[in-house]
Amino acid sequence: MTKFEDKLNCLIVDDLKLVSFDILDDMIENIGSTDPFLRDKLIYTAFWTLIFKDHLNKQQLEYILNKLLENELLVKNIEQSSSDFVFTRSFTSLVYAAILEYDSSKQVVDEDLVRKVIDTTHDYMTKENDLRGHVAQKGWAHAVAHGADLLDSLIKHPLATEEDARKALQHITRFITIAHGYQDDEEERLSYAFVTLTKHHFQESEIANWLLGFHQSLIDKQAKADDVLQPYYAKLAFKNFLKSTYFLLEKEAIQSDLKETVKQLVLKLLY
Repeated sequence: MTKFEDKLNCLIVDDLKLVSFDILDDMIENIGSTDPFLRDKLIYTAFWTLIFKDHLNKQQLEYILNKLLENELLVKNIEQSSSDFVFTRSFTSLVYAAILEYDSSKQVVDEDLVRKVIDTTHDYMTKENDLRGHVAQKGWAHAVAHGADLLDSLIKHPLATEEDARKALQHITRFITIAHGYQDDEEERLSYAFVTLTKHHFQESEIANWLLGFHQSLIDKQAKADDVLQPYYAKLAFKNFLKSTYFLLEKEAIQSDLKETVKQLVLKLLY
């Protein structure tokens, strides 16, 4: 085990009380490592532990966000198709999500900085096209699922506006529309963000109308698709998304009218 990995282990088990900027720099530099153990089990877990166990002060939280923003890691080489940079983008999403989640209740991060993170998130969500879930030997890319986690945290933040909420709904729409056969629970993660959205920003009737309109647009696209499979995958993703949404609403015992709308749509989509 390297010294860096040893330090990360100490952070995770709470044996290292002093968090230096040097270790934060190393964590940021390696945030998209193609070593799944280092990236996921050590670096991301260390970030999560430091954030939610209150081991980082305002200066350190803002330092992390500023470094990620300055280096544009959320959109790093996003124009490259199926490259290893997806790991950098995807795990940057998770760190942003963790800090926004933490700051939703603490509100210690400078408001202008939070706004930059939100705006960067919207930019990223309109561009990400790497839909891979698990990648052999390299672990979870999962840009869609991690992006959904970031949306979930963004939506709950007090600084998120109604315009942010509408953009978040557009991002969810986009990731369902461009689906090419999700197989790693991406639809469920999108459903979590969607249900959070319905709790914080929209009336049930407004969301129900969106669902009905989206359903019809997918039906129309598939009818015109001839032998192209992608519209079929989009409709399948929507069906799986609705199923997850229904049971999330059931689990939380909320929005019975919306839940009924979701149920009826699923029934229409069953063969």
